[in-house]
Amino acid sequence: MRVALIDNFEVSVAGLRSLLGPFGGRVALLDLGTAMTKPSSVDVILYEPVRQTPTSQGMLRDLVRASQKSAVVYSWRDRDGDSVGSFAAHLSKALPASDLVSAIEALADGGDVSPMRRMPSDHGPLNVIKKTRQRDYELTPREAEILSLVTQGLTNAEIGAQLYLSINSVKTYIRAAYRKIEVTRRAQAVAWGMEHGLAPLAESDVTGG
Repeated sequence: MRVALIDNFEVSVAGLRSLLGPFGGRVALLDLGTAMTKPSSVDVILYEPVRQTPTSQGMLRDLVRASQKSAVVYSWRDRDGDSVGSFAAHLSKALPASDLVSAIEALADGGDVSPMRRMPSDHGPLNVIKKTRQRDYELTPREAEILSLVTQGLTNAEIGAQLYLSINSVKTYIRAAYRKIEVTRRAQAVAWGMEHGLAPLAESDVTGG
C-alpha cells in the first residue's frame, strides 16, 4: 500500500516515515512530490487539518480529485467536529505502528476503521497510573496524559503545543485532574505523578537501563 501524507509539520512526516519503516513490505510513504505528479500511485491519503494553509488545502483537493481517493484525517486531535466533516475516516497519531498499518490496509480495501478513530483508552500514562493506584481516581486518558507532562516539567504552553490544545483547554484539563487527585498546586501534582509512576522521561530511562 502506498500512502501520501499532507502535513505542514515536517517532524510528523519524518515520524510517520520512521514509524512505517519496519513495515516496508506492507506500506510505504510516498514522497509528496511523487504523489502529486503520479496520483494514480496513491492508495491512501492521510491529512493533518491543524495549521493547514491555502497551499496545503489546494494540494489536498488536487490529490483527492486526481487520485479518486478519499482523504483520511491523521491527527492528535480526537474530538468530533475538528474540520473532519467530509472525510472518510479519522485516525489518531497515538495509534501503535502495527494498528496504523492495519488501518491503512483496511482503508485501501474499503474497510471500516471507526474502532481505531480515537486514542486507545488504556494507553500510556493512564495505564501506568492504574498499575500503581491505591484507588480509582477516575482520570480520563487525556487528564492522565497531561499529568504525565506536568510531572515531566512541561509548562502549560509546552503541553498545549505538544497536544495541539489551546491554553484554556490545558488549564481546564489540569483543573479537573487536580480536583480528582486532590491537589491544588503544581508541585503537589508533580509529587503525585512521581509517586504514581509518571517520572520524567530522563529519570525513567536511567532507572530502566
